[in-house]
Amino acid sequence: RQQDERTRKITQDLVKRGQLSFTNGGWCMHDEAAPFYLDMIDQTTLGHKFLMDEFGFAPKTGWQLDPFGHSSTQAALLSAEVGFTGLFFGRIDYQDLDLRRDPENKKAEFV
Repeated sequence: RQQDERTRKITQDLVKRGQLSFTNGGWCMHDEAAPFYLDMIDQTTLGHKFLMDEFGFAPKTGWQLDPFGHSSTQAALLSAEVGFTGLFFGRIDYQDLDLRRDPENKKAEFV
């Protein structure tokens, strides 16, 4: 909402064509800024509402990067509760990241 109309239109078109996608879609990362169950629900709802209002988009995958561990409610909330079909916990290994960033390597790329 802070971008000019031209930038918003370009971004909306990228999302509509499937060239830009969103994972998780929450307003902030769980367990970092919203550690309580109701806060997790509220911030996820707020983020998903924004994506739907701005782009007509609902995330189908979740990603939770928390270097200090995950709460017991995390997997339950970020699965069937919000309609996700996939959920990833953790960080990418530095060797895997280097491999994927290598422009000569076409076998492992980000999807």
